[in-house]
Amino acid sequence: MQQLGSFLMPKILSHHLKSASLMVLSTSLLATGFMSESSFAAENKAVGLEEIVITARKISESLQDVPIAVSVFTAESLQKKGLSNISQIGDYTPSLIMDFTSALTGSSASITTFIRGIGQSDFLLTIDPGVGLYVDGVYVARSVGGIVDLLNLERIEVLKGPQGTLFGRNTIGGAINIVSAKPGEEFALQADATIGSFNRRDLRMTADIPLIEDKLYSSLSFSSKNRDGYARRIPFTGARGPDISYPAQAIGQNTELGNENTFTAKGIFQLNVTDRLQATLILDATRSRENSAASKLLKVYPGATQLAGLYNGCIAGAIPVEVCGPAFNLNGDADPLNDRTPYDDRFITDDPYTTYATGPNFSNLDLFGAALTLDYAVNDTIDFKSITAYRKLDAEFGRDADNTPIGMDHTSNLYKHEQFTQEFQVTGLSLDGRLKWLAGLYYFEESGRDNVFVPLGGIPFLDLDELNIVDNVSYAAFGQMSYSFTDDLSVTLGLRYTKENKDYRPVHRELVSGVLLVPDDTAELDITDTSPRIGIEYRWNENFFTYVSVSKGFKSGGFTGRTVDPQPAARPFKPEKVWAYEAGFKSDLAGGRIRLNGAAYYTDYSNLQVVNQEGITPITVNAGKAEIKGAELELQALVTDDLVLSVGLAYTDAKYVEITDPFATINTDNKFANTPEFSSTVGLEYTIDLENDGTLMFHGDWNYNSEIYNNAENTPELTQPAVHLFNAAVTYSHPGEHWEVIFGGRNLGDERYLISGFDQPGVGFTEGTYARPREWYLTLRLTY
Repeated sequence: MQQLGSFLMPKILSHHLKSASLMVLSTSLLATGFMSESSFAAENKAVGLEEIVITARKISESLQDVPIAVSVFTAESLQKKGLSNISQIGDYTPSLIMDFTSALTGSSASITTFIRGIGQSDFLLTIDPGVGLYVDGVYVARSVGGIVDLLNLERIEVLKGPQGTLFGRNTIGGAINIVSAKPGEEFALQADATIGSFNRRDLRMTADIPLIEDKLYSSLSFSSKNRDGYARRIPFTGARGPDISYPAQAIGQNTELGNENTFTAKGIFQLNVTDRLQATLILDATRSRENSAASKLLKVYPGATQLAGLYNGCIAGAIPVEVCGPAFNLNGDADPLNDRTPYDDRFITDDPYTTYATGPNFSNLDLFGAALTLDYAVNDTIDFKSITAYRKLDAEFGRDADNTPIGMDHTSNLYKHEQFTQEFQVTGLSLDGRLKWLAGLYYFEESGRDNVFVPLGGIPFLDLDELNIVDNVSYAAFGQMSYSFTDDLSVTLGLRYTKENKDYRPVHRELVSGVLLVPDDTAELDITDTSPRIGIEYRWNENFFTYVSVSKGFKSGGFTGRTVDPQPAARPFKPEKVWAYEAGFKSDLAGGRIRLNGAAYYTDYSNLQVVNQEGITPITVNAGKAEIKGAELELQALVTDDLVLSVGLAYTDAKYVEITDPFATINTDNKFANTPEFSSTVGLEYTIDLENDGTLMFHGDWNYNSEIYNNAENTPELTQPAVHLFNAAVTYSHPGEHWEVIFGGRNLGDERYLISGFDQPGVGFTEGTYARPREWYLTLRLTY
């Protein structure tokens, strides 16, 4: 690990010193380090940085005592940045990529998350994510519905690297741990009203309401977010045949893409049953009625080997009707349908926020969750916790994938999912304080149905009706102990055993021919895994802490949920596995005014699950093996009592070392998807005390990602060059802090950059989704 650090640190520092501006460099040198604002929490006029307490190891510990690379967003830092949903924290956390949509969905509520090069971009029920999302200790199993509103939170923890021992399956990249704020013991009220670009109209409110003194407390919150779409559908007015006519084939009133229309509510009830027993019930619900995520056509493949080429040949009469099918029997030149419009690059618009699409355009979601947590102090050294949770999701989403009036490829999904989880934890501390231990049991079950309708080929040639039905159960037992041999040296040992069963029933039909594409049988997959963790920690003094660790994790296997060509049976794929080796340090310098943390890591990654294009069908396969090495540095500093600096840098070197699938569409020269080699963030916050005892706070961020490939094949049209993003806000706080006004802007440079997309050479197109353009907002916040 020492050699790894000596190799990586010069690379990460060299690149970012070249990328930063002169102002940022000089300020960084004054602060003597680098770091991300994400784990920053400081109070104005403080003499040192505030201590941050987290639960990354399922017990409350100081951030500086946890032997894991963790970035933390406090509620205050989220407000200062003007963030409103979980996907936005990716801009401020090096090594983390989070997108608000997944390829192939059209959904604006399906999250895509990668940490240190590991994640998952597919949303199917049959495929699990690679980064775990946890809300108040509850695992959120599916990416659809994963765009969590940042409503009434205490903090967000980003845990980097495999978390298999304590968090379990599907955390081989890391975990996002969202923690709600606890109800206050006194009545309190905070309300926000925000207006902004694209007719933005947001309302948020949280009220702490004591119900029974010293016994029962509650917190009620709601959020209403509305704004127009940042992309739009426009009529095609170029050269065309009578098959594209307006207004007969007009796009109607539903022309916007990427709009927002979401209502979220949360209720938290905390009951102090006895001096030793506390019960907390959290209820949450979300309702969204939106249009599809923004998308546009980037490339057309008009060749004869694509479905689009076949369509063009048939309408031109170059291919016999016997090959094209009866729908192309056009009865001679007198039939006006003979003059159909070819599918070609005439449909590519010049504006990244416009499209000629006319097909499905909806993204609806209804989500409900309930979680009951029981905390019981058995005695002064042993605590027991139970977390019982249920979540239900109903979603509908659709997209015009080909982005033209022809209807070459449309998708519409009806998606239903339910999950139940039960976790028991027992934590303890020896009488002499040298041994800390945790043991637990975990149960998870889910059921779901995803019915997708896919007409292909413009006539269509093919019309797919594919229903995926899943029923999965998982059990786990886990434990971890840390023993301090001296006041400075400790060793951590952990182990988790997981057993799961997956039942999958595909009902896949091609409606034009009436063919059943896969036998209507239930396929079964049994998986077991043992994930250990070993760590050694050494505290050199009260301000400098180091650790090394070895850990294993796995991402569950599953089944390919898409079929175009008939298959003899459902196609399974194996679990992904990683062994991760990490060395890190955490330090508090200059009397607590500077916090500098860093980590270097090496990951051995096997059985990679990659979306492989086989003809028209995107198939998930175990493509090969890879190695990932990298380093991260984070700094938080009080440069003066009024100026706060935060910097974060990350370097990721991810390489395929072996391709084991003979039909894979990637090779060892391909770059990892959603994995920039370099990423960084710099934040400055300056506070001015006014004569009327109010304050004026200026906040600015610079965020950078080097080149990002948005798919495994590294399609040029989906490759995003390096991007620099600038955000800023100014906040006036009235004396007494009962109200404040925030004026801010995001993406001030108006960068037009891709965040998602899909290459479909079998049909004949490449589509992409661009991030939001420059936007402003104005917020009035009242506090009582």
